[in-house]
Amino acid sequence: MGPSMPVWMLIVYWGLGVATFIAGVAALMAGTIRRSYSLAVVIAVPLFFLNNFHTIARVGVDEFTYWQQSLIQGQWWAWLSLVLFRYMIGYWVLLVRGIRGRRAASMGARGGKGDGVSRL
Repeated sequence: MGPSMPVWMLIVYWGLGVATFIAGVAALMAGTIRRSYSLAVVIAVPLFFLNNFHTIARVGVDEFTYWQQSLIQGQWWAWLSLVLFRYMIGYWVLLVRGIRGRRAASMGARGGKGDGVSRL
């Protein structure tokens, strides 16, 4: 095993995974999100196991550098993790758009610009 990633990168990496899992489970339980979005929950857990399991073999480099090298070499697990990460990013984009859309619709239904001032 080689050196570890910088702390900020670990925080972003694990933060994204944990936040995706929690948001997906919460959305599934509340029933507020479509099934295609909830697939992110199913993907989040195997993705992090996949990356952590395959980066054990690294020697002299950190996890991210090893992943980049594996991607360049065309290893299947690196490409699969890239696809899964892109899906998770897409999940967050769609989730934020959905929240903004619902918020804008509720503001429009109440009237006004959302600043608390009634308008006729």
